[in-house]
Amino acid sequence: MLTLGLCLLMSLAAAGELTGARLFTADGHARLLLIYAGQAPQIRTRALPPIGQSPARGIVLLDGVELGSMQGSSVNEDGVLLMEAATVQDSVQISLTFEQARRVRATALMEGAIMVDMIAEGRGEDPSLPDANQLRAWLEGVSFAPKEVDAPRGRRLIVVDAGHGGWDHGAVGYTGSREADIALQIARRVARGLEEELGAEVIMTRDDDVFVTLRERAAIANQNSADLFLSIHANAAPGPAAWGIETYSMDTASDDGAARVARRENVLAHDEGEQESSLLRGKLLSDSTDRLSRALSAQIQQTVIDNLSEQYGAEQVRDLGAKTALFYVLVSTRMPAVLFEASFVSNPDDERKLRTAHYQEAVAESLVEAVETWLLLQE
Repeated sequence: MLTLGLCLLMSLAAAGELTGARLFTADGHARLLLIYAGQAPQIRTRALPPIGQSPARGIVLLDGVELGSMQGSSVNEDGVLLMEAATVQDSVQISLTFEQARRVRATALMEGAIMVDMIAEGRGEDPSLPDANQLRAWLEGVSFAPKEVDAPRGRRLIVVDAGHGGWDHGAVGYTGSREADIALQIARRVARGLEEELGAEVIMTRDDDVFVTLRERAAIANQNSADLFLSIHANAAPGPAAWGIETYSMDTASDDGAARVARRENVLAHDEGEQESSLLRGKLLSDSTDRLSRALSAQIQQTVIDNLSEQYGAEQVRDLGAKTALFYVLVSTRMPAVLFEASFVSNPDDERKLRTAHYQEAVAESLVEAVETWLLLQE
């Protein structure tokens, strides 16, 4: 039995626009949550049995909404093979391909959301899937993830992830600085600060110049049930002009630059045999950590920019903002998770600062302060 969350790449909404979709599957039952903004669409459904070489399909037509940029995705779970979206005249068509025929039923869940059930012939609803009340609660910001049954830890457990390492040196700076080295130096300072100032328990995904796969980094956090995952990197661009600081949480790319950074950092996921679709569907809806991750990302970005501006002067610090992108390590972790880009090694001035112990310590202290503020807000 598998409960699966699938994030589809769609643009953020204007009026009458489909903004997101989440798919849950169980044996013989798929439940699709469609999220829209603006005027409620008219809903039409069709169930197409297999004919010749054509597989069975379930189709949902939403009249009166627009579809932003989006990619189809292989699913291959519990009899669901493929999920696609397309614009058909004045409608958005969502199509799921199945191993066997299914009946299709769409229900207006609440303002801004539609629930679609696609159930195999001769089967009933699977009770393991989130029901309508749970989906409504999640849309309103309430997690329906099971409560922890283990005894609570006495200290917060934070995983600090120094990006790259070993043969994977990451970006190489204007004068040869390696992203892997800078990330490790900052990560060590952050880990020390979290332990000494916050009394937190810290696990580093690497504390040496060694290679750790993206899958292993996420697994370290998940297997230890970490309270927080903080991945530290140094940014890079094709030319020397780009500079500044940015922080990421998990969602579809907020701009072209965010998408470019995510593609660079996710390269190894493909080398490890991960497919793009698994990046999109790896986040379980029941985790419901997106809101907390966005808040942490914003807190880190604000604190770092404020502190560095005070120490170095506002003209020496460029705020690129808190952004979102589908980084593998953010998609695959099951707790609030952010990825911090300390500055651009590809920019001569940024690289020069990144190499200095003073700048690394100032960044690390700001990260620790931001985490402390965020944790206090959660109490």
